[in-house]
Amino acid sequence: MTINIHPSAADNFNKKADELYDLVKELPQNAAQQESFPSDLHIAGSIIDGDIVGDIKVATSDYQGNTIGRLFNFNGKIYGLDCEGYKRVKSLAERIQSSPGVRTKLSCSFVEEKLFDWISNKYKGLEISQPYMKYLDDEAQAVVKTITSWIPIANLEVQSLFPISNSQVLPLSKEVMDRWESKIGSMAGEHKEKVVEHFKQTRKTYQGLASVVTVIEAEPEYAFDYTLEEAQKITSILGIFSGATLIPDIKCVSNIKGSENIAQAAVFFESDKGELSSTTTSILDKASAKYWRLSEKDIVEIRKGGLDKISSLLAADSLNDFEKHVLNSVFLYSKSAFTADPVEKVVYMLSSLESILLKNENEPIQQNLAERLSVFTAQKLEERKSIIKTIKSVYGVRSKYLHHGHTSSELELISDFMKRVWVFFVQLLANVNRFSSQEEFVSAIDDHKLG
Repeated sequence: MTINIHPSAADNFNKKADELYDLVKELPQNAAQQESFPSDLHIAGSIIDGDIVGDIKVATSDYQGNTIGRLFNFNGKIYGLDCEGYKRVKSLAERIQSSPGVRTKLSCSFVEEKLFDWISNKYKGLEISQPYMKYLDDEAQAVVKTITSWIPIANLEVQSLFPISNSQVLPLSKEVMDRWESKIGSMAGEHKEKVVEHFKQTRKTYQGLASVVTVIEAEPEYAFDYTLEEAQKITSILGIFSGATLIPDIKCVSNIKGSENIAQAAVFFESDKGELSSTTTSILDKASAKYWRLSEKDIVEIRKGGLDKISSLLAADSLNDFEKHVLNSVFLYSKSAFTADPVEKVVYMLSSLESILLKNENEPIQQNLAERLSVFTAQKLEERKSIIKTIKSVYGVRSKYLHHGHTSSELELISDFMKRVWVFFVQLLANVNRFSSQEEFVSAIDDHKLG
């Protein structure tokens, strides 16, 4: 078996699937589409009837692209479930996918699609003798494989691999690219020359970049979703250590390759005679476009500086209340690394501090946050007073949330604030195993303040 689920739970799911079969009904033909203006987009090719293998699967989606209905053709008519009926399909699919023996191998969309296939095939009178959960397991066995994903990180090189969460970060080396090229070439047959030539562009784009590498046994869609989420978490966390959380007006652009955002401007210059005289494309934020290289020494330092602590939280099977709050606060903090606007950095950092240092939304925010931050990160009275003053001043900067030039004194204030926040998170991660809840953590700070 590919999926492992308790027999009583499987029996219950089978019963629910049988109930859905009874909801299938004939649906009206779609009304003719409203005429629209013709498109001038280039058509590279056309699909004819002979190109179609098997039955056409029709699905309807909402504005976010989520499937909200599926249809099938039978004897020249269209069948399916109405809106409420399909909600029950989605609900059952979600319950099945969330089961311990399923959720680490199959995506919810896979379970949902196979559930509707089982219903439609049974309705058509095809040979579907097994209950749904057995059908799902058979379908899963055909597609669940051990997959290794490589997700390159833009503008980042690493000298050696290091673990983080349930993955590793390592270089997409020349040796790896050579291996891939050899495999691709051996499978291309008479088209080998063209395929290898095309691969050269892939090599040019990605070779040498750091990559998030994850090994997973799953069906392809779940593997894609899971490994992409892993890479998004990991690049977010790495951003904390990029330096962009300590400098007010730069950002980290070492995100998943293809989703990095380096602001550029294309400008066309036209002469007074209407001639195109020149064009130029310029990077607007040159400071943020700098390449980031992590040597073995750098990797050791950031791991000691908190990366390993965060990694252990990400990889844990379960977290207590305090660990959940710490991880949530860390991800809020990481958002500040990916903007070059100083006030946006302040907004994200204050949000991260509020999420971990405040008991609830009813207590005074500025005073409590400032005092608790100062008590947790400083010993001497004068330094605590300085921290409180900085926090209150930076709240004033946040209230003027406008994208405009910042004075040197504002940037100096924000820079000081960012350093204070950095110290807080280093110490927070160092103490992550001391408390079981966020309330216990905050109470300990208050007790120390009064002691």
